[in-house]
Parts: sequence; C-alpha cells; structure tokens
Amino acid sequence: MKTHRIAVVGCGAFARMVHLPNIQANPRAELVMTCDQDHGLAEESRATFGARRASGDWREVVAADDVDVIVLATHTNLRRDLILPALAAGKPVLVEKPLANSQEEMIEIVREVRRTGVPVCVGHNRRSSPGVLDLKRLLDKAIQEGGTLVPAVDRSAGGRRTELPEERQIQLLIRVNDDCRSWVDWIYWDREGILFAEMVHFIDVALWLNPSPPVRVFAEGSARGNFTLLIRFQDGSLTTIQQGLAGHFDYPKELFEVTTRHVTLALDHHVELRQRGLADEPFRRVYPFGPIPDGQSGEGIEGFHQAVTRAREAAALRGGPPAYISPDKGHAAHLDGFLDCVEGRGRNPCDVADAVVVTRIALKLLDAIRLGMPLAVGPEDWHIPAG
Repeated sequence: MKTHRIAVVGCGAFARMVHLPNIQANPRAELVMTCDQDHGLAEESRATFGARRASGDWREVVAADDVDVIVLATHTNLRRDLILPALAAGKPVLVEKPLANSQEEMIEIVREVRRTGVPVCVGHNRRSSPGVLDLKRLLDKAIQEGGTLVPAVDRSAGGRRTELPEERQIQLLIRVNDDCRSWVDWIYWDREGILFAEMVHFIDVALWLNPSPPVRVFAEGSARGNFTLLIRFQDGSLTTIQQGLAGHFDYPKELFEVTTRHVTLALDHHVELRQRGLADEPFRRVYPFGPIPDGQSGEGIEGFHQAVTRAREAAALRGGPPAYISPDKGHAAHLDGFLDCVEGRGRNPCDVADAVVVTRIALKLLDAIRLGMPLAVGPEDWHIPAG
C-alpha cells in the first residue's frame, strides 16, 4: 500500500474539524506539514495531529521534497498562486470549494492541469456521500426504467394514458437549514457570501444529477443567507435550492427530494434515503453518523434526532457545548478517491472542469440575485472545450 505524504495549507476551523482528522485516520496518508499564515495556528495543528513540522509560508510546502500531495483549505484568496507552482512541481492538489472566484483564474488552473497531467480535485464532497451516491443510482434507474410500483390511486387507465412530456422532467428540491451562528465572521463581510461559499456544494449536486444542461437561473433573497435559487434545464427540469440562515444547528441541515417518471426519492441529512415507485428497491436505506452517544441505538433520521437529544442531555450534566453529531457527507471517501486517482487507479472524484461549470453557475446566480432578474445560461457557461 502506497503512503502519500500530505501537507495541509490553511489550518482554520474546517481543516481542523475535517481534513486533518481524516488524514490522520487514513492508513494511506502521512501528515508531513501543517501551514497557515498564522504560524501559531499551524504549530498548534502540527502538535494536535502529529505532523512532522509547521510553516507560515505555503511556498515552503510547494518546495518541500517530502510532500507528495497538498490539501488546500484556505479562503479563495489563495488558489492559482499555490496551485500552478504545485502542479509544475508535480504535486497533486485537493482544493476546497469554490475552485476560484474569477473566470480567468479557473481557466488558468484547468489549462495547467491539462498541460502537466497532474490532477487537481475540488472538494465537492457530496458526490462521495454514501447517501448521495445511492440517490444518484436510484435516480438514474428511475430515468431509464420509470416507476414500477402501482400507485394507491390511478386514473390513467393503468398507465396507458399518453405520457406527458413533464413526466420525464426532474424536479429537485434541496432544502438547506443553516445557523448563521456557526459561521465565522468573514462570510458576512465577503461580497459573495454564503450563496457562493457554500451553495456550490448543492449546485454541484444539481448539475451532477441532471443529464440535461442548464439554460436559465434566478435567485431571490440576500447572498449572505435566506435565499432561494432556481435552475432551469434544457429539458424543462427544475432545481430549487432553498437556504435559511436563522435555523438551529442541531436540526438536520440537508434534505434532497427528487421526482421523475413516477418515482419519488428523499435523502434526509445523508442518514436516511427513502423511495416510492421502484418496486424492486427497499423503501428505506440508512447511513452512519457519529459520534454515537452512550445508550443510543436508533438509526436513520430518527436515530440521528435521538443522538442529538442525548448529546444535549449529556452536555447539560457536564456543562459546555454538546458533541457535534455528524452524518457522513463524503469527506473521507473524497480524499480516498483522490488518492486512488493520484495512483492511477480511479477517476478523479471532482476534476477542475466540472468545478469550473459549478462555479460559473454560482457566479451567475450571484448576478441574478443582485439584479433581481433571471439570467440565461449558454454553452459557454457549461461546456469546457477539450484541449
């Protein structure tokens, strides 16, 4: 088994909560360096997660002979400047989303990836969530086969009525329950806000699930939060992304509901997937979450709620905040898939060309929310030329 020597650039809250623990726990990874412009934070992360050394300068990471792979977890103000020399040095990069905040920067990165042949993976990790992977599999099956389960009420002469074009369209609703108290302050000073920094996750899922290209977008609300995004696709399919920033952090954050060809699918916070319409598939699938409080034995969304309640009860007894009960959103699998790609044994979980399209659509939605009007999406937005 190959061991990948990894450096993490950007040791903020997300890296300390996700990337650094995942690297530490992965038997294929060795944490060599932690790097942050705040050298004290880099040193603290080194000590906590067992890296060999810490640095305050990302250039030292790119130049290091004992670093094979770089995980870039900074704000988008550091993307091209690190990624281009890293690729020139032959070092693959796993970069947090969004890929960049300008068209020019993104295209430079794509061209350098193609020139060097060194892979860059973007952290659209929902693609690697076990629940989302099953959601996509069942949706693809519904698109191909249609629903096979007889409904309780049927006035279509047993399905013999001429099919409507709308029956083949995909209606996707993504509800995001957010709590603005969980975000650090920079997000509310950023011009792009949560709409750009976080919604690229869900725009990516929408584009990944829909085989038809997008043709129009509209957005209403504030880019900082409390907005609704609408993406229309060429075949008439629609995706609605509804986000609220005044929810409670302990309530499940993400709900995906999708219908097509008389199949209904619902993925609840990555811990439970339900379906009706596919006769040969189970109604319910469940996925892990953690940590599991003492005495908690439920699973799925009900088990998740039980775990949150017990974590709060335990916190009330000992004092301090409750444990964070986290579903599997695919972060660890995304890293593992990228290491497979680096070894030449698998596809890139999210290459830069896919991420460019996602980011372009996010930027167009930002324009739509500022202008208060729908905007057209053309091939120049969703098609990346070869070569």
